[in-house]
Amino acid sequence: MRLCNLLKGINVYKCNVDWHIDIEYIVNDHRYVKENYAFVALNGEKNNGNDYIYGAIKGGASVIITDSADSCNDSIPYVLVEDVRCAISIMWSNYYGNPSKDITTVAITGTNGKTSTSHFLYNVACESGISCGLISTVAWLANGEDINFNAQDSMKDISYAMTTPEPEVLYYLYNKMKEKNVKVVILEASSHALVQKRLEGIDVTIGVFTNLSREHLDYHKTMESYFLAKTLLVHKSKKFVVNLDDEYGKRIKNEYGKRVKGVSKKEKSDFFVGNIVCNEQGSEYDFYSEGCNLKIKTSLAGEHNVSNSMLAVACGHLLGFEPEGIQRGVEKTKIIKGRGEKYKNKPIYIDYAHTPFAMETVLRAMRQIEPQKRIIALFGCGGQRDKGKRAEMAKISAKYADFTIVTGDNPRNEPPSEIISDILRGFGGYLEYIVIPSRRKAIEYACKMLGENDALVLLGKGHEAYEINGDEKELFDERMILDEVFFEN
Repeated sequence: MRLCNLLKGINVYKCNVDWHIDIEYIVNDHRYVKENYAFVALNGEKNNGNDYIYGAIKGGASVIITDSADSCNDSIPYVLVEDVRCAISIMWSNYYGNPSKDITTVAITGTNGKTSTSHFLYNVACESGISCGLISTVAWLANGEDINFNAQDSMKDISYAMTTPEPEVLYYLYNKMKEKNVKVVILEASSHALVQKRLEGIDVTIGVFTNLSREHLDYHKTMESYFLAKTLLVHKSKKFVVNLDDEYGKRIKNEYGKRVKGVSKKEKSDFFVGNIVCNEQGSEYDFYSEGCNLKIKTSLAGEHNVSNSMLAVACGHLLGFEPEGIQRGVEKTKIIKGRGEKYKNKPIYIDYAHTPFAMETVLRAMRQIEPQKRIIALFGCGGQRDKGKRAEMAKISAKYADFTIVTGDNPRNEPPSEIISDILRGFGGYLEYIVIPSRRKAIEYACKMLGENDALVLLGKGHEAYEINGDEKELFDERMILDEVFFEN
């Protein structure tokens, strides 16, 4: 693609290269530069791409894209842009022919509930006869089929668990959606992705806010900064839907006015629900809006799934879907990987909950799902991440679980003993716990102690099939460990 076409829509301050040169590919890691590639010098948390410009030139880069004027001189072929993160997203969109242009995008943000809400809405669209795509933490789908990313060298180490993919992957997925004639894409939008402008090349028709609670403070530093990162989606969206049962959702509604629609199970609003019944079989409720009253049923238990599904129902209504399709879509949403996922026929549940709010939500739901049983919670906290939530999670486990197993969870380069020490400070006088640093051994121990009146909840890993120790990512799938315990012994 010619450089001038690649840079369409990008604010360029200065350049010293021929705008009509051909660019074969785009990279932001100098180790993967080849001849006729464009190297984009991103400034990341650990490394600054501008420090690797000459390495990229040596590798054969035809042009350097940067927003650092200090890095520009006539010894290198460069394009100086206003915002390099904005530029790389638009470049990838241009590279694939702006594939999102004719696609309706619903982008869902919030601390918890993004994945469940996106799956509810995806099924609502499918049951409404809409050609639909899903880009979520646990799946990339187009009309029910998995989409695989054919990685270039620069993306071989990509984490497929990333909530919102990097631009190289994101716009590739949109291109595949376009090829499959997808009309609506449901997209999870993380705060990192919004701050890093990964969605810059996408027009968002409906934005959705689920809730906000403590998370990612190692990155955002304060709850206010975290909140403001989420509100970036409001500015990108033509319409916006918020959960009014969350204080930050109310704040968005108050600050952004009429184009924000509220959904609540506690008060009357644009959309609201009533007559809620939650038990071990699932939930049902009445959904009310102007000109649309529906009886909604879901087999996913817990009031949090009432909140998740009601947001999906509201979006379905705004998208003009028929009531019957909305009802069928919610009802057909069954198991979501790592979200209250039951392991076979055992009273064992796998959940991604790794924040205090999510942990409390899941453990409270377990009281509805397994009302007569002793609840055993197994959890750890990630290394080199927000330390302040560790003791809070211990307090929640002490309040809602009958017994707790404290273990590891992606320690990275932080000593596991220090992480566990931070967790234990939250237990206070709670004594019903044991520490087993090895997560594998902890799961094996939990399974052996599991009696007929017990239910076990494995918290933190969810859909993840790896563990990060040091800088290495190793295979670690809790389902495989459970299979070994129950079927190989």
